[in-house]
Amino acid sequence: MRAIALTLLAAFLLSGCAAAPPLTTLAQGNAGNIPFSSVTFPGSLWEPLTPPLSAGTPVVINGTLALPPGTGHVPAVVLTHGCSGVTLAETGWADQLNKIGIGTLVLDGFTPRGIQEICTGRFTVNTASLIVDTYRARDLLATHPRIDPSRIALMGFSFGGRTAVWASLTRFQQLYGAAPQPFAATLVFYPTSCYLTMADEEQVSGPIRILHGDADDWTPVVPCRQYVERMRRAGRDVALFEYSGAHHGFDNPQLRAMVSWPEAISPRNCAFVERDGKIVDPATGRVAGLGSSCFSKGIHVGYNAEAHRRAVQDVRTFLAAVFRLN
Repeated sequence: MRAIALTLLAAFLLSGCAAAPPLTTLAQGNAGNIPFSSVTFPGSLWEPLTPPLSAGTPVVINGTLALPPGTGHVPAVVLTHGCSGVTLAETGWADQLNKIGIGTLVLDGFTPRGIQEICTGRFTVNTASLIVDTYRARDLLATHPRIDPSRIALMGFSFGGRTAVWASLTRFQQLYGAAPQPFAATLVFYPTSCYLTMADEEQVSGPIRILHGDADDWTPVVPCRQYVERMRRAGRDVALFEYSGAHHGFDNPQLRAMVSWPEAISPRNCAFVERDGKIVDPATGRVAGLGSSCFSKGIHVGYNAEAHRRAVQDVRTFLAAVFRLN
């Protein structure tokens, strides 16, 4: 399955970027490769769920910053990738957003940590590490002379969708976010967060939009429908854009043909909950993890041009309202 992994995993290796010192400000109007300081926590996925910052090992994370033409203030979006690392989904969305006057910072949270992919369980990472990445990226963007600090949103894909949803939780912001300004909005594509019910899931900042295909057999849409219903009952601005016939990765032009990946791990039969600061499998009462019996293997991914077209329009309409674009 190495060939499939390579099909899904775009090599986001920037020559010499690993040796570049981390930036503490973008006051010079930087663009291109942006190295910045973050931390790597011990553990895997959500264990431990909320490690203290002091438990993290320093690491330099890389992102690619692109700005629309001009010299005026613009909004920005931080993009956090899925379990395969950076692909054409993330870079393609950066291009789309740049075209409508929005700056983008595409993060690579895997390469600096020596991770190839976490879809198959061969590599692992603590989700809290990637959450810290998003906060550090947001705070650094806020120092750029062209970026409006009050108009920075977060966009995540699959595993990165869970990163983004959890980054919207005020609890994580209080633990790891240094700046008082939260993300202005959160957009997530086919996230791996909906089958996890957090103890304080309704305590979020800013609106959340989920974009999902109803044919997804990796992270099925049904738990996301249920999540949205719970959040709306709690009075939160959360909505689901659902696309008929679309699979996981429907917005990734790299996947022109349907791809079967037998080794990829799916949570489609899982429904975990947070109890006493741990993610638990209610079926067993034990702490959940990749060893939980509900996990299964074998998924499909594939591009869907019509779903992608509609998603582009939905994202543009939403961000135009959030960012007050002309």
